[in-house]
Amino acid sequence: METFPIVKRKDEKKHGEYRSKRVILECYDAMAEAMKTGHPYQTILDPPPADPRVAHPTSIRQGGAENEH
Repeated sequence: METFPIVKRKDEKKHGEYRSKRVILECYDAMAEAMKTGHPYQTILDPPPADPRVAHPTSIRQGGAENEH
């Protein structure tokens, strides 16, 4: 996270701390706890990520043949 000095500087100015780093690490900790306990992870993102079924096909997301032409 220290590779984003501009984000760090702006966070510290606005929030008095490197808020983005703290929140990201809290999310990782929550995901690790969910894996450990078997309980589903509940995102704090608002709005939450889209359902994968409404995303672009995998071949397009991964730079498949459709993007090569």
